[in-house]
Formats: sequence, structure tokens, C-alpha cells
Amino acid sequence: MSKLTIVEAAETALEILDAPSSVKQVYAKILERSLYKFGAQDPVSVLRIQMERHCVETSWASDAKVKRFRKNEAGLFSNIESGNLREKNRTVREVKIDDLTLINQLAQKLKSNTIRHIIDHLYGLEPEDFESFCQRFLERYGFENMTVTKKGRDGGIDVRGYLEVGISQLHVAAQCKRYKRNNKVSRPDISQFRGDIQGEFQQGIFITTSEFTQEAKDIAFKRGCVPIVLIDGETLAEIMIDREIGVTKNNIPIYDFEIDRV
Repeated sequence: MSKLTIVEAAETALEILDAPSSVKQVYAKILERSLYKFGAQDPVSVLRIQMERHCVETSWASDAKVKRFRKNEAGLFSNIESGNLREKNRTVREVKIDDLTLINQLAQKLKSNTIRHIIDHLYGLEPEDFESFCQRFLERYGFENMTVTKKGRDGGIDVRGYLEVGISQLHVAAQCKRYKRNNKVSRPDISQFRGDIQGEFQQGIFITTSEFTQEAKDIAFKRGCVPIVLIDGETLAEIMIDREIGVTKNNIPIYDFEIDRV
């Protein structure tokens, strides 16, 4: 359900009640159906004011232009039975929902563009530069003392260091492969990396700019063997965005007027 204003919640509650009702009855139905979250100390009074302002028979000087309710001689409220008015109010709500949908779609598009820009940049790095990037990325993520190994010294280990887990410290090794888009990391790559770190490291991380085959994913976590965390290009970019590693985030305010919070 989309977020309703206090007046829209009252109108919806009256539709459910389907009979002329008091403000307290409307308030109780709003709470029962969770139509609106009140923040005022005296929510019934706030609701009464808003219903009076939107009532045809109002005596309020600051009455609302759009009328939603009628009040009978007993002081009970009901919705105005006007097709044109209901259609107008429905259109206003739909425009509000469409605006929020548009904002969410734009935010998702900007995120997708950022992911693409990150991956394109990583593809442009030399293999040694990609290893250095992974070392900095892992340290920003929370790993400690991550260092790039000297070429040829540690087999398939490109970066090594530690990860604090509670009171324990895991010895971690990472392999970093800046592969082309169509060159997926396969099962033999994972098996070879696991063989290189077995017995010395408690955690393995395989980072690539491309993707992993399903067979590689299937053996990443194998009973009795060192677990291997797999991070492909898109996952790497997602983590960078979520953790704001090399990525800045701008918050755009979205305003919504709620009279009962005044």
C-alpha cells in the first residue's frame, strides 16, 4: 500500500466503515488497518481538525479547497459521493506515486551506470595494478595488513593478510584475476587456488573482473576444505557502492507535508 495522507486515511477508513461515523470511530479504523502513523500527542484532535477542514459544512475560516466529507446533524462524517471528485483525488495520488516511482527508477539507473563505470575502469588496469587495487579494496572493507605478494613467490596467491572475527584472527589469501569479459573463472582455477592456500590460510578470496562458471561456484564451499569467497566484477562494484569505497553518495531530500507533526 502506498503512503496515505491523514485525510486520505480518513477517507479510506470511512469507505471501510460504510456508514456515517464519528472521528473516534474513523481514528480507530485507521489504527486497525495501519492506514496512517500518527506522531501528534493528541491524534484524535488533529484528525478532527483535518476532517472539519475538508468538510462541506465546515465553519472553519481556513477550510480546504478540496472537500472530502459531509457531516450530518448528529455530527457524524461520511465521504462525499461524487465521482468527479473521487477521480480528481485519485489522480493526485497517482501523480504522487508516479513521481516516487520515477525517482526510484532514476536512482536504480544511476547505480547501474556507476557499476558499469567501475567495471570498465577495472578492465583498463594492468594485472599488477588490479592486484594493488584489490589490496586497497580489501583493507577498506576491513581486512588488516593486506600486502601484495612478490610475483612467483606464492603460487596463485596475489594478496595476503588477516581478518579479525570476534576474538579470532583468520589468515587470509586472495587471488586477483583481471580477466576479459568472456573469460570466466572455472572450476580448475578454484581448485588450484585452494591447493595453494590449504594448510596455511583459513580463508580464500577469489576476485575477478569477469564471472565464475557454475562449476566454480559449486566447489567454492566444500566440507573439509578452505572456503573460497567468490567476488566477480559486478559483485565487486556493488560492494564498493554499498560500502562507499571509492564511491561518493549524494542524498537528495524528498519532502512530504504531514500536518499532525507540526
